[in-house]
Amino acid sequence: MNKYLLGENEFDKFYDLYLYSFNRQDSSQRKRVFKERYDHSLSYGIMNGSKLGSGLFSIPFEVNFHGVDYKMNGIGDVMSAPEFGGQGGAGKLMNEALFDMYKNHVTLSYLAPFSFGYYRRFGFEQVFDHTQVEIKSESLPRIKNAEHGYVERISIKDIPDELKKMYLDHNDLGGVNRSKWWWDHMLDKHSDYQAALAYDDDDVLIGYLIYYNQDQTFYIHEWINLNPLSRQLLAKFVIKHQSIFSKFVYESPNPDFKSDILDDPYTTNLTVTPYMMARIVNLEDFLQRYPIQVNSLEKIYFRVKDTLEWNDHTWALEINDGKVKLSDADGEGADLELTIQTLTKAMFGYRNLNSLADYGTVKGDLSKINSLSKVFVSERPQLIDYF
Repeated sequence: MNKYLLGENEFDKFYDLYLYSFNRQDSSQRKRVFKERYDHSLSYGIMNGSKLGSGLFSIPFEVNFHGVDYKMNGIGDVMSAPEFGGQGGAGKLMNEALFDMYKNHVTLSYLAPFSFGYYRRFGFEQVFDHTQVEIKSESLPRIKNAEHGYVERISIKDIPDELKKMYLDHNDLGGVNRSKWWWDHMLDKHSDYQAALAYDDDDVLIGYLIYYNQDQTFYIHEWINLNPLSRQLLAKFVIKHQSIFSKFVYESPNPDFKSDILDDPYTTNLTVTPYMMARIVNLEDFLQRYPIQVNSLEKIYFRVKDTLEWNDHTWALEINDGKVKLSDADGEGADLELTIQTLTKAMFGYRNLNSLADYGTVKGDLSKINSLSKVFVSERPQLIDYF
């Protein structure tokens, strides 16, 4: 067992370090919610005398990547006490967590960075962006009343199972397959959120949005539609709050938000912001089960540079009749070279290899780079959850 893994008895020390490190105020709800995360995570820590010097969560999840389910551990609450800072404690815990992920057959890892540069040292790379859509009340578009269907408003704690299923059915771009405990945790953490459910005339759920408000701003946290009727119903529901709030904000997980669908894009402030990072923990498993986009590929040798020794190889990849054949080919001459971070961008569909080669982050035979680029998905990933 890893000597840095913490047990039930260390919860109070971990929680106290969290409060101090992130300048949070203690409350019964905050402690309860934090305990939920602690109980479902691998919690790592290094003691500094009688106190905890550094700590982090490694939270087991599963994600859906273009129809393929992969184990993914989310890294969260990376922290060090100021008197213990600068001694490499958090970095040591990060490496231990990654090693344990590999042992436990975890393929991917995500995290929300406080510094992109810091986490790139551990092989993580930016792959998720959000689009924040902000519009003032007086600039909201006019939406006709729908001739069919209706909207039901409920507390977040009352969301039905059919909503959870709708989320899962439309989560296939790298997002989290929310398990029961994670749903419960989210609902407990955001107990002040509300939901609006759109139904058709046959009482079938066709869309939903989850929202909350702060002061004079209406925030849309999550919005899924099955059809134009759902979009019309829920958009009209939002606009009916026009007299209550002065500003409306929607943070969409889609980085390619379609501003052209708005009546007047100039009235809307659209901002694309970096969101979270990802890391390929087990490249062999990721590629062997990857949703490849070509049916055949002549053998390509590519050199991957990584701090994780099991990924740090020259690999031989070929595809025959849609079947992937991947093998360690150390000693062979590589057709192209790249880092695990660059490969992560390409495999997640964030930026293709041809573009990356233009920026000099992929080196090698351009025809081989082009061939390998066609193997990977081109649709950019989307992630709503935060940890």
